[in-house]
Amino acid sequence: MFIKHKEPLVISLCLSCFCFSSQAQNGSGTADQAPQLRVMVGPPNASTDSVIALPPATSWTTTIDLSPKHTAKAQEPSDVPAWIQKEAALNGLQSADLRPWHITIAYDQFDEDGDNVHSGVLDELWAGPKKYKISYKSDNITQTDYATDRGLFRTGDQRWPNTTELQLRSEVADPFYYAATLQGFHTKNLERSFGAHSLDCVLLQSETGAGPTEYCFEHGGSALRYSRGFGWFQTTYNDITSFQGRNVAREVEVTDGGKPHLKLHVTALEEIANVDDKEFMPPDEATILQGKRLSGVSPKPLHQKYPEWPSALRQQHFSVTVEIVVGKDGHVESAHAVSGPSNAYKAAEDAARQWTFQPYLVLDEPAEVETKIILSHN
Repeated sequence: MFIKHKEPLVISLCLSCFCFSSQAQNGSGTADQAPQLRVMVGPPNASTDSVIALPPATSWTTTIDLSPKHTAKAQEPSDVPAWIQKEAALNGLQSADLRPWHITIAYDQFDEDGDNVHSGVLDELWAGPKKYKISYKSDNITQTDYATDRGLFRTGDQRWPNTTELQLRSEVADPFYYAATLQGFHTKNLERSFGAHSLDCVLLQSETGAGPTEYCFEHGGSALRYSRGFGWFQTTYNDITSFQGRNVAREVEVTDGGKPHLKLHVTALEEIANVDDKEFMPPDEATILQGKRLSGVSPKPLHQKYPEWPSALRQQHFSVTVEIVVGKDGHVESAHAVSGPSNAYKAAEDAARQWTFQPYLVLDEPAEVETKIILSHN
């Protein structure tokens, strides 16, 4: 059954050339109407009448309606992993204690100019950490993964979903995915005024103050409404529904530098009352992914070594791309420079060999990974 929230939150992203909006229908088929609050991303002095969010853009707006209050949110979080665990238990679907569920997400992907380049559908059946089925179907990727006790199997395109394709699932099912990668960060509570309303925001910040990540919730509530993450990514979460005691956004929009990056619409969200094991059984032609060296994935660096560049290059600006193989234990097994100044290759390779990564897991089993790193001198 698809559970509908009677009085949804509404957030719309409006850019200078176009406007995306999501207004859920109530039981009578009429869009809910409520006063809108404008939040603008731009310089601090851009407007005296708007709440300014910094950075990254100057020409798009976010309008916010507040829904009825949900369960009160904990105040003054201090431990980031514990804070993430608590908030993730209230938002999204990333939990092993949920009853089996099915979700379908229709998506549009945009390029750096804000043009729609790919459209598709992600469909997922989940019955446990090692019992799920995820399918992508678009003009860019068509594949299905089957997680079983025997391993992870794949049919269709054998490449791994790219960063954006993984992101589209995470924004709905695991909205704190980026915060979970941060190390050495602390939290700071903020209450942002939105006209007559306010949102409770938590800033995750490094000791240097650089690269802040922000998550904003309904005032006095638990529903995640806005996040600012890696780079210039900003995400708004709309049409919140309650599913197994959690807040799940059915309309999600991601911008990158103020331009559209992803637009997501949940077309189905339901519990699976009776699990049919046949649905999770890979066909005979499926390829098992365990035991293979992976490419197209990005393991998380734990230790990075900066190169000792030759003195002749220290006044120059350049980058060196290094192809590396990361072993199952996270150590770099080989490094081979493939672009950049040739007299910088050895320094780049020597440094790359000293990097370590968090082992990349496929259903809890570590795997070797082929990837590239870029070492720059500015």
